[in-house]
Amino acid sequence: MGWMKDELLEVIGAEIGAASPITQREATGDKSVTLDTFEKSVLQTSYPDMDFPRKGGTTDSSSSKNFKFFVHAYNDLENFNLRTVSIVYPKRTGNEIRLYFNKASEFTIDTDTFNQKAVEDEPFWYVFKKAGEEFPHIGMADSKFLEEYATQHVDLLINEDIDDISYQAALQNELGKKRVLTSSAQFKRNMQESAQALVKANFSCEVDPTHVTFLSASSGKPFVEGHHLIPLSLQDEFEHSIDIKENIVALCPNCHRLLHHGINDDKEELLFKLWTERKELLKKKGIKVEIQTFLGFYLK
Repeated sequence: MGWMKDELLEVIGAEIGAASPITQREATGDKSVTLDTFEKSVLQTSYPDMDFPRKGGTTDSSSSKNFKFFVHAYNDLENFNLRTVSIVYPKRTGNEIRLYFNKASEFTIDTDTFNQKAVEDEPFWYVFKKAGEEFPHIGMADSKFLEEYATQHVDLLINEDIDDISYQAALQNELGKKRVLTSSAQFKRNMQESAQALVKANFSCEVDPTHVTFLSASSGKPFVEGHHLIPLSLQDEFEHSIDIKENIVALCPNCHRLLHHGINDDKEELLFKLWTERKELLKKKGIKVEIQTFLGFYLK
């Protein structure tokens, strides 16, 4: 149908993307989607030769290749799994290309789900590519979800930044035992867990302890900030609480802002270090996340 809007591409961190409605025939009959010119252009950034197998044609080496995609669940532009998806030229001649639905690949929609979604909104499928990644992303979503995602995500980031300012002030008060009323509007936090995490880190930046800040007026200690490695906004995805000291790292203000606002390459280096040092402690608390999923919390 066309390119993804620039605003949406910016929010999800993609350099190029396209989306099209899923037709009744594709969902209930063909069990596949046919790529248009825009979607082929996105695909070509990962597979420049477009050397996919051709049904009904002669067998060659391309028919045995695995074509990988980062597959997203319905209405989820943040989380994904690397999967092999069936992609072919369905006819003996011509340039038509189809991606086929398959439960194993997680790129699928059954007839009942499609019919239910179609009553409320128009189901779309999409493909986009992030800079520096080898494989493209694909998934399905309501048209309204894609239309409103960018605006809602930007609003959420603004609210989280405001909320974090309040949280950091309350944390310094906790360290200094100054009971100044400071509210954390969006997420309730256990200030004692946060304070213990900073004490355990000896009030040093866990990215690099040589990072020098200043003395906090509230605590009299070197000023570092508490950061939930797995964001509290994802609490509903976990059975156990993630508001625990094992999930809270001490960061200097510069490293903390980098994780919120830096480019992907810089963030990934810091995140990999922090995750490597914390993943075993988190596992002992029943919190298990694969590294690719964890990075997806931050890298857009």
